[in-house]
Amino acid sequence: MTWRAVFAFVLVVMIAASIGMALAAGERSPVFLQEPSARAFLFKVVLMLVAYAGAIVTIVTNCGDEWDLEMRNAALFGTIAGVVEGLNVALANGFGSPVQNLPVHLAGMLVIFALWAVAAGRTARELGHFNAGVIAAVMSAGVCMVIGVTAGFAMELFITPPLPGRIATWAEFKRSGWTDAQAFGIANTLHSGFVHLWMGPVIALLVGSLGAAIGRRLTEKR
Repeated sequence: MTWRAVFAFVLVVMIAASIGMALAAGERSPVFLQEPSARAFLFKVVLMLVAYAGAIVTIVTNCGDEWDLEMRNAALFGTIAGVVEGLNVALANGFGSPVQNLPVHLAGMLVIFALWAVAAGRTARELGHFNAGVIAAVMSAGVCMVIGVTAGFAMELFITPPLPGRIATWAEFKRSGWTDAQAFGIANTLHSGFVHLWMGPVIALLVGSLGAAIGRRLTEKR
């Protein structure tokens, strides 16, 4: 079994774990599915995770050796970025107040974006192709988001979920029309996971374009 197949298998297992945690959290709350749009929150994130799994399997099984470097850089920098994202989630849920954690959280986001750009720049420099760099950045973001969402669901749904009393003070909860704070916390986590899954590759497309342009320029100078 190749390293790509092993890595893809690990990612798919993480995706399955995220889907399982989302479904389990919804079932654990007796009133979750009775709240407005609760099924939509659950359906969207599960559908997005299934799409990720399908994309991973398709890429690994259909792309030949010419994509090996893109995948290696995506795996390397995406994993590092995913670890940073996981630490960000742990910090936000386990230590200090949101205001105290904000500078560190923003710094973590910048590090993640920089890693995606580096994946693009390194790939474009080594292969001499702009598009290859952008592809590496987008795949790197996908790897990062799989790891980050898995860590986020574990922390926010099971390990250290926000207390209902705290959720009840959120302006979003007061405007939502929901009656159960714990159920709203679950929906908020599911929505956050969904947003991360679609927004990550979009941001990677932008920072990856910058990184790939720099890498391609370095190739021309060399």
